[in-house]
Parts: sequence; C-alpha cells; structure tokens
Amino acid sequence: MNRMKRLIAAAIIAFAFVSLESCEKCATCVTTEDDPNATEDSRTTEICGRGRNYSDQITIYERTNWECTEN
Repeated sequence: MNRMKRLIAAAIIAFAFVSLESCEKCATCVTTEDDPNATEDSRTTEICGRGRNYSDQITIYERTNWECTEN
C-alpha cells in the first residue's frame, strides 16, 4: 500500500512539472541596431514557444543586442 502511495505521488509531481512546461509563453523583442534595409529606427519581433525552446530563443535574441519583454 505504501508503494502505491509513492507511485501516485510521483505521478502527480511528474504531471505538474510537465503541465507547467507546456504553457506557451510569448515575448516581444526590440532592437535599435542599424539595419540598412529598415525604414524605422527600431525593429520588433514576437517570439512564442514552450519550455526550453522558448528560453533558448530569448537567449539568442538577447545575445545579439535585442531587448525582450515577456507578454
């Protein structure tokens, strides 16, 4: 019986972790870097994703001098 309780508790924890990772997040990223093809002073893009994929995209943009704000 005690083993069954542990199994159920582990399943609940695993489900909670997976459900938190699966929430889609969006961020707006802006840069003022010079772009010869741009008609405006700044460029804006929106990034949406989940989990590690989302955070990796944000990291890439921020490393290239973009400022990202989570929506």
